Amino acid sequence: MNDFDSQPDEEYELVSKTEMKREAERWQALGEQLTELNPALWNDMPITEVLRAALEESRRIKQHGAKRRHLQYIGRIMRDEDIEGIQGKIDLLDPSSDAYGRRQRQYEMWRTRLLEDSTGLNAYIEQYPHIDRQQLRNLVRNAQKEMSGDDARPGKAYKSLFQLIKSESE
Repeated sequence: MNDFDSQPDEEYELVSKTEMKREAERWQALGEQLTELNPALWNDMPITEVLRAALEESRRIKQHGAKRRHLQYIGRIMRDEDIEGIQGKIDLLDPSSDAYGRRQRQYEMWRTRLLEDSTGLNAYIEQYPHIDRQQLRNLVRNAQKEMSGDDARPGKAYKSLFQLIKSESE
């Protein structure tokens, strides 16, 4: 009896070479998206220092061939990264993604609730206790005045309220 007979049967998932190449290309494309972002946005991404250094190096490289090779290197580094976390953060920055749309609708719902519901202000302050309460109250009051006039059109305070909600919620 040899050693192979005493071990339990293990199942191995076979991955084709084509699938491996597609996955490598996906990692490389995600890395390329990261290189095109503003470097300040990398701070919010769940990336390692190795990837951050490679991304910073990619800013310096201008020649086509060298850039292509460096993107392949970034693709190899991406194997050890949190792909779903990075993709989620990138989706929140892309206006064509569903995640971006959901977040924008959430901001709109908060603004509507603040303007229409008297308990909305307290709920928002409870949810985000670090917000400047006086600024929030002033913007809500001014936006309500803008919307209550004869030609109830959104004005500066209405738009500023959205920007405040957006900056505090992120």
